Amino acid sequence: MKAKHDEQLIQAACKGKTEAINALLIQHHTNVRRFAHTLCATPEDAEDAIQETLWIMSHKIGSLRVASAFISWLFTIVKHECYRLLRIRQKELPLDTVPEPPDEREQSRDQDILIAIKNLPLIYRQVIVMRDLEEMTTAEVATTLGITVEAVKSRLHRARNILKTTLNPPE
Repeated sequence: MKAKHDEQLIQAACKGKTEAINALLIQHHTNVRRFAHTLCATPEDAEDAIQETLWIMSHKIGSLRVASAFISWLFTIVKHECYRLLRIRQKELPLDTVPEPPDEREQSRDQDILIAIKNLPLIYRQVIVMRDLEEMTTAEVATTLGITVEAVKSRLHRARNILKTTLNPPE
């Protein structure tokens, strides 16, 4: 019953019904918040990404063609906003000039991410920066680097695993 209600709510929001849009904003705010905090480099970036995501959702939901795609569409927006903010931070603090932090306790999450990316072997760093930060397609990365799509996927998988292990070491 709830799934049918959600679909009707999404369809009403797609038609521009303000009450439906507000209900969706309230209904999905917690999940958007949780997801943004797992992806963004800092809590401040997460809050910025949340606000931007909810604004985009409320203004562009009319472009959604299939109600069942709403959740994936919403979380794609969150992901893109978090990566956009990470790219901004990356430009503010170039990878080649990441300073050594004076105290590990004071190291922020974005510095951890930048340092982890900087420390990746070049073949992995290139792929993860192009694919995840610059949002190039797998085919575009392959063409740019002169390698196969399969090689891009393999390197991207390895890079993500290295970053995951580096940023979340087993206890």
